[in-house]
Amino acid sequence: MILKEHFNSLALAWIVLAIVLLPLLLKVRAPYGRHASAGWGPSIDNRLGWFIMELPSLVLITALFLSGNNWELNIIWIFFLLWFIHYFNRIFIYPFRTRTKGKKIPLLVVFLAMFFNLVNGFLNGYWLGYMAGSPTSLARISRSVPCFVGQSTEQGAGVAAAADLPQIAGADLPQIAGADLQIRAIFGYYYDTWLTDPRFIIGISLFILGFVINQVSDNHLIHLRNGKKSGYSIPHHPLFSYISCPNFAGEIIEWTGFAIMTWCLPALSFAVWTAVNLIPRALHHHRWYGEQFPNYPAKRKAVIPFIL
Repeated sequence: MILKEHFNSLALAWIVLAIVLLPLLLKVRAPYGRHASAGWGPSIDNRLGWFIMELPSLVLITALFLSGNNWELNIIWIFFLLWFIHYFNRIFIYPFRTRTKGKKIPLLVVFLAMFFNLVNGFLNGYWLGYMAGSPTSLARISRSVPCFVGQSTEQGAGVAAAADLPQIAGADLPQIAGADLQIRAIFGYYYDTWLTDPRFIIGISLFILGFVINQVSDNHLIHLRNGKKSGYSIPHHPLFSYISCPNFAGEIIEWTGFAIMTWCLPALSFAVWTAVNLIPRALHHHRWYGEQFPNYPAKRKAVIPFIL
């Protein structure tokens, strides 16, 4: 079991790494898709590469969540299912809808993306499976977790008595001392009323909004190649009126919402990494459109309307 302070330090270090790498990502165009170029080593089929590099995120979070302590909690299931829906689409549906026959992706990009998804899947999966407890989960956890309650039981000093657990579970956690503070320091918690908490309501609203924007934008880009069309063209869907990459904007909104609704460092680290990865990618796409199409709409920005 990883102590929460160590786990949080790992998540914070992951956030810092993203910020440190931002200048590099702004400068270097990831060499796949429209930015594909030679000199990046061996390549594999684009669809296969996408499948391989995205798969670890879904597999790892599922394994950690189901093997952990919190799979009985409804709120954690909501978080997990939102993650599952997103990645099921990204792995098993989206790559096989794209019209990228014959395109390649460098193995280096695939391996780097796999590493990102392994770390990201571990942090969020471990949080959901082992640390994101709730007040009611104390009854199940505290039988085996040492705590300082100032009283002895038959199991030994410093272990919460079973008779006290219903009171602990129904109490206002900020007012609970000793035993529960230590358990919370290890596991974290979500109140039974989390579904009505403003963080959850705002977060899930943003998640759904971002998911819809991402899906509609991707669908439009895919349909630009209906029939035997190949190559790229200027998108003209309303979502593209003010920015070149609403698909990226939607995903940034989506995972920002996830970070708000879960209110935890692992999800925050994912939101930061999503922005650090996709904002440079959007800027590169935006410049590419301008280079390829002299009549490209001048009023469009890359990823944030009127700003960036």
